[in-house]
Amino acid sequence: MCNYDFAVIGAGVFGAWIAYHFRKAGYSVALLEAYGPGNSRSSSGGESRIIRMSYGPDELYTRCSLRSLELWKQLFNETNRIELFVPTGVLWTAPEGCSRAGSNRDSLIQNGVPFETLTDSELEHRFPQFHFSSQVTAILETASGVILARRAVQTVVAAALASGVDYLHTLALPLP
Repeated sequence: MCNYDFAVIGAGVFGAWIAYHFRKAGYSVALLEAYGPGNSRSSSGGESRIIRMSYGPDELYTRCSLRSLELWKQLFNETNRIELFVPTGVLWTAPEGCSRAGSNRDSLIQNGVPFETLTDSELEHRFPQFHFSSQVTAILETASGVILARRAVQTVVAAALASGVDYLHTLALPLP
């Protein structure tokens, strides 16, 4: 029987990153997963996830999302998998005068997030597939986009294994 400093149960996005960072910090780690990393049973197992920075007055989430994107991009560069982040931008629209749009804009400015505020005519020109029946406020987060989730989680697990994490394809059962 092996002894580990940490056993992480679940090789979804959180478990994979925790195992990876514990190992990088010098701990011995076992990562347990019954169905494989990025599997369809996990919340991180789908094909894609939007990564955005607009969280209105909840600025803590903006800072967390910025740091998360930085770490994803760093890993993708290190593993030569830069295609796993697609910088599509994220478009926010709200009825003209919506307070949430103002708090989104304030938070983006405060945290140095690149964005554009689009007028109705700019919105119509750049996104002709949309039709709005009234005036809207439009904010385009230009550096946000899509992470290819399943493959990204599998990449984190592969990096964790390469760094010395032991992967155990097993169920974690409660003690009797």
